[in-house]
Amino acid sequence: MKNTLGILLTYPGDNSDLRELLQHRSVGTLPFGGRYRLLDFNLSNMVNSGIGKIGVMSSSKFSSVIDHLGTGKEWMLSRKTGDLAILKGSSSTRIGEQLKINLRDLIDNIGYLQKFKGDTVVMAGSNLVTCYDFNEPYQIFKKNDADITLIYRENEPDFHSLSNDLFLTLDGHRVVKIDRFHERESENKFVDMLIIKKSVLMQILESAENSGEWDMMDIIADNLTSLKVFGALHTGYINRVTNVERYYTANMDLLDYDILKELFMTDRPIYTKIKDNHPTLYGDDAVMSNCIVGSGANLDGDMDHSVVFREVTAEEGSKISNSIIMQKCSIGKNVKLDHVIFDKECVIRDNATLIGTKDDPIILSKATII
Repeated sequence: MKNTLGILLTYPGDNSDLRELLQHRSVGTLPFGGRYRLLDFNLSNMVNSGIGKIGVMSSSKFSSVIDHLGTGKEWMLSRKTGDLAILKGSSSTRIGEQLKINLRDLIDNIGYLQKFKGDTVVMAGSNLVTCYDFNEPYQIFKKNDADITLIYRENEPDFHSLSNDLFLTLDGHRVVKIDRFHERESENKFVDMLIIKKSVLMQILESAENSGEWDMMDIIADNLTSLKVFGALHTGYINRVTNVERYYTANMDLLDYDILKELFMTDRPIYTKIKDNHPTLYGDDAVMSNCIVGSGANLDGDMDHSVVFREVTAEEGSKISNSIIMQKCSIGKNVKLDHVIFDKECVIRDNATLIGTKDDPIILSKATII
């Protein structure tokens, strides 16, 4: 896939209940799994699939993307040579609904697309948690000389549906109809990843400038008779973070060894920004049960079924269950936490108790002190 350009699409979460966690970042840079950011997954998937030129679309909070990606070296890319670019994005919303693929973002970066000399573009959401080989749908794309190949999932309850989700009706591998969620005639859900000929993409952008259309998927759905659109089935684990419930569930899923193994114990590593921390230090009375713990922490308490990030401190007598504790949080003595999500650098003083539920976890924004 050397002649392929990767585009990592932004997801606007500011209008969801994720907003408490997005005051200083975009959804793609939301911390995940003890050491990663959400965009690490599809960025790594593209690199592991042999895509050597990637543009990362960012919303107005682009500083978090710049800080995380740095020069790109952790992903074997380079912003200096143009292998990795950070592209200006906008809010992917219009009155009454949320866009799937915002054509305004692509048109605003049309110069970047025009400079690319290859013939194929892969697009994928930055809020997807999956370990995926884009060579699999690429084979369907090439074999059928497709204009577009849409990656889909046979519907399952764990892949949360949104009102703007798209469902594909297939004739063999050929996509013959695309419906919105409430009008669907099939359970083949588009999972926000596709492959498209660059020439077709440029035609779509030209058409959008003339028509004022906003969503690329609307144009594809309206032109299935003239475009050769095929589907490629995604198998294996995938989760999409669109709200707090999906963020919490995706983190807790990592405590299932089979899911952890599928995501991280393969020959297709998930890369991330490297931090040179000391190993986590556990106190004499510390008890850990089914937890993920990042490096550089100092833990002296009981932790169960939780995801704990780098450089967290938990003092003696603390009890933490079913929770997500992000970087550099400080938990005092005899603190009891259950079903909480703490952003970075929160401080919980001695003897505090915070108890949420699975459906309604307590969320603290960055640097909250209690």
